[in-house]
Amino acid sequence: MKKNSVMTVKKVKNREGVFDIFISLGRKNCIRKRITCNSELDAIAFESKLRKHYGKSPAPFTVSSIAEKYIPYIELHLQPKTVRDKKKMLLAQILPFFGGFYPDAITPQLVETFKQKRLSDGRKIYRQVNLELMCLSKMLKWGGEQGLCNDIALKISPLPYERKIPNVPPPELIYNLIDHAVDHFHKSLFLTLYHAGLRNEEARRIKWSDIDVCNRCIRVIGKGKKGGKIRIVPMSSRLVAAIEDYKKDIEEKKNKITKKRRPQGTSKVSRDPAYVWGNISTFQTAWEASLRRAGITAKLTPHTLRHAFASHNLEGGTDLKSVSDMLGHNDISTTQIYTHTTFKMHKKQIDNVFG
Repeated sequence: MKKNSVMTVKKVKNREGVFDIFISLGRKNCIRKRITCNSELDAIAFESKLRKHYGKSPAPFTVSSIAEKYIPYIELHLQPKTVRDKKKMLLAQILPFFGGFYPDAITPQLVETFKQKRLSDGRKIYRQVNLELMCLSKMLKWGGEQGLCNDIALKISPLPYERKIPNVPPPELIYNLIDHAVDHFHKSLFLTLYHAGLRNEEARRIKWSDIDVCNRCIRVIGKGKKGGKIRIVPMSSRLVAAIEDYKKDIEEKKNKITKKRRPQGTSKVSRDPAYVWGNISTFQTAWEASLRRAGITAKLTPHTLRHAFASHNLEGGTDLKSVSDMLGHNDISTTQIYTHTTFKMHKKQIDNVFG
């Protein structure tokens, strides 16, 4: 859709509460109106009225109107967790602030006002605010592609923040946890999260057809649109053995069921046999039970095993690019948060060289 007007709100330098509104009606026709307002938000609201007056609104859809169409789209195309996160940001923060504006009215000054409002209570939620603005930007880009608004390229200066360095336990502690898992189902699952660096939701989608024991590799479907991108992760010999032990358990249970007549009225196993760990509703219970049996009091989550996969690989000499590929990171800078773990290795090298 072609732009038929350009409207901007600019604060007049050294004039408190004074704003200039510029409305371009064509190549050689431009209107400037200077107004006095309590805030920039009031100035933008006045600008919206001028849009209607001159009949130059570039699109009939406000940010809220676009969101109404965007939410069904992401529910169809994105992963459930991503949808939940985006909807939470839209409904809790983005729409209450930006919802009534036309996309063209979202100026850099308005974005800065949003940042200040979100940080006004003193909380340092810089990363969360960045994610909210990224969500808004992606939604408006989608709206432009759908013809709901002009192509909007929001100029967003991200707030500075430092990613927390993951607290990674030593291998012996992790193996102690895995060895105390209640059965081969959970033992093989926990070991896969560690030795293959999988996310919980990725493990749910692993099918038996994705596991190639002969070539010792797993086909993993990562996060993203339409199922996510596919990566191949090598399997350790220890992981292969754990998978085979779990598979033997399944075969033994099948044999018992065929030998023993099923009582009338009982239902079949609900878990889809195509998936290796599709039914992991017992995940959290089994995880906490393993921690108790292993006597581990440190705060560990299943995602800690993914952090450990990255950190221990780097400590063992695996190059950063290989670790990034195995984790399924789109940007290698995401993997760089784990490079702190190589400090011990570097220190040993310095000691060996210089004493």
